[in-house]
Amino acid sequence: MTAVFAFQKIGRDSRPAVWRTILLALVSAFAGLFSIVYSPAGFRAGTPAGTDIDAAVIVVSVILDIALATALVWRHRFPFGLTIAAALSAAALPVGSVPALIALAALLGRRRGPATWWCTGLVAVTTAIDVIADSQAQPVGVSLTASLFQATTSPQARNTTSILTALLLTATFLAIGIGAGLIRSSRREAVVKGRDLSAAHQRMARLDDEVSRRQEREKIAQEVHDSLGHSLSLISLQAASLETELDGTDHADSAKALRESAGKAMSELRSLLSLLAEPMSSAPNLPLSKLAEVVEDTFGAGQPITASIYVSEGDSADPALSRAVYRTVQELLTNAAKHAPGTTAALKVRASPDDGVRIECSNPIVESGQSEGSRRGLPGITERVKLLGGTVHWTAENGVFSITVFIPWRSISRDRTS
Repeated sequence: MTAVFAFQKIGRDSRPAVWRTILLALVSAFAGLFSIVYSPAGFRAGTPAGTDIDAAVIVVSVILDIALATALVWRHRFPFGLTIAAALSAAALPVGSVPALIALAALLGRRRGPATWWCTGLVAVTTAIDVIADSQAQPVGVSLTASLFQATTSPQARNTTSILTALLLTATFLAIGIGAGLIRSSRREAVVKGRDLSAAHQRMARLDDEVSRRQEREKIAQEVHDSLGHSLSLISLQAASLETELDGTDHADSAKALRESAGKAMSELRSLLSLLAEPMSSAPNLPLSKLAEVVEDTFGAGQPITASIYVSEGDSADPALSRAVYRTVQELLTNAAKHAPGTTAALKVRASPDDGVRIECSNPIVESGQSEGSRRGLPGITERVKLLGGTVHWTAENGVFSITVFIPWRSISRDRTS
């Protein structure tokens, strides 16, 4: 039963053009007024045979006609309700079928599915009843159809309109209403497909650009690794050899310091190269407003964490900023879990357009040397933050290792208008 009344939207329910709404409202109102005037109640109201009931029917019909014409303003929001109301009104009062046909055209132009054809059937039945009843009414002054097509000037003349003529008129009216709706529907579908195709082309262009940039980054990373990595490795080996030869002399400490400096330089180089070569999709493609949920569900899995996260207007943050924050938080928590396992990491995040993004992460220093070892993961974080104009500070005091990251706020609207 549900499938019988199912429907789909075609495009967006945007408000139609004002001039088109005014034109359709005028056509609907004037067509309804003509139907009222050439109805039995309208004909009798101008003669001594008119009654209060006829006057009441005319007043109610005029009000309903104006209401239906005005309701066309909202045909993009309530196409089904407007079509059904106009069809039932045509069957109950002499307002004519033109308002129902206009509403049906708007419905078919914006919706598709079984529900639209049920409404089409309802309009077809009420239109046929209205046109046939009008074409067979006596005398000519009571029939709008006869007044238009029968060659006579006397409203009291006999109406000779045939049933065939009435059926042809019904078919013509329905063909115009349904045809206009289907034409409008095909145009809207073409616009939707064109919009989807344009979006697909844009996505392909972005993917091609990302692939090109990634290949270029990987090439640069490989070149740097092959050149600087080889040189630093030679320096480290030569320093180690020199340290062995100078063992027991005053210069042994200098050789040792040189070897350790080369080792640290190699570690920082690997960290920077991993940042350079990592894909853009390595961080969650989520708005900044989801940071608390992601930290709770993903980043902190199996790790003791106390987190305080406050984000204001996170949906307006630039995607590059969101990725940087997600990746930075992930690396900070990973760094704490690696160098201080079993301890509780404290995370604080404050982000707003006015104050920027401030990230603080701290954890106790363990005996293995947290303060020294964790510094080797800082170059990647520092490089990422500096790309967005931010800063990174760290301290190792009173048995606690702390890192503070600040990133200026970048909004989507600002970048689009710049």
